[in-house]
Amino acid sequence: MSRTSLTESPEVLATKSRIAASTLKEVRKHGILGLRLADVAEGANVSIPLIYKYFDDRDGLLAAVLGEIIERHFAEELDSIHQLMEMLSKSTKLEDIAALMPKPGDTWRRERRWLRVEAKAAAREIPALRAQIATAMANVEQATTLLIEKARSISGNQSKVPARTIAWMIIAFSDGFTNNDLSKDPISDEQYEPLIRDLLASHVF
Repeated sequence: MSRTSLTESPEVLATKSRIAASTLKEVRKHGILGLRLADVAEGANVSIPLIYKYFDDRDGLLAAVLGEIIERHFAEELDSIHQLMEMLSKSTKLEDIAALMPKPGDTWRRERRWLRVEAKAAAREIPALRAQIATAMANVEQATTLLIEKARSISGNQSKVPARTIAWMIIAFSDGFTNNDLSKDPISDEQYEPLIRDLLASHVF
């Protein structure tokens, strides 16, 4: 885990930032399995011993860098959920919500979901990273559950499927789009959207 001090100088913080940026660049280029500290050091213009000094080891580096960016991504999702919750009213239409749901063709989400899959795989061997991701995911799941419950209270939907189960499925769909990314005949947004509308109509609105 990164050794962070409240008294770290601007120079140290800048160096850590360069190391983090270089690490993320290498992960995006070669994946976690292909990550080499020598490449990270070269990209950040630092020595390998300095990386060990600031992050303890390779796992500590991955936990610090991936944990921070995954937490940031989930925090952005939380903000979107909270904004959506504020706009919910009796005049809100199913189509308005469906339009905001994750879709297979969302190019801006593609890199995020692949990074999340890689981070989850690494988290099996890195307890600190696992804890960070688990907490961030739990926060998003809880917020999504509350959003579904509020929508049900407005719409009067009487679905027997627990709101938390629906929230979990929506999140699982999003990460599962990596399977679609690998397909030679991927499902399009137009093919996927009827499922989401049906899900919302049956269990939320």
